[in-house]
Amino acid sequence: MTPSTKPAQPNTEALFRSLRDLERHLTSAGVNKHDRAHMLINACIGEGVDTGCRIVGVLAALGFDKRHAGIALKKGLQRDPVWPNWGRSEDGRYYAPPEPTVGS
Repeated sequence: MTPSTKPAQPNTEALFRSLRDLERHLTSAGVNKHDRAHMLINACIGEGVDTGCRIVGVLAALGFDKRHAGIALKKGLQRDPVWPNWGRSEDGRYYAPPEPTVGS
């Protein structure tokens, strides 16, 4: 599978605003912290934040423990990823497979 990610979002402020909104929504919906980390990692990858250090750094900026973020990143890693998990290309960049469509 050829990894494909968007380039990193140039507007860091907008990226963090979007991720904070997602985190607030997930928290208010009662999603546990581990699952929130998993979903936020997917959101990061989808926005072009696709290296381990950057992903962990973003989650830490959102209030997650760096160690927990790193563990969640490693736990979701698969050789042939199936949504909602992710893979890592030879250059160390993470990628997520396409989300399944509704009804498939």
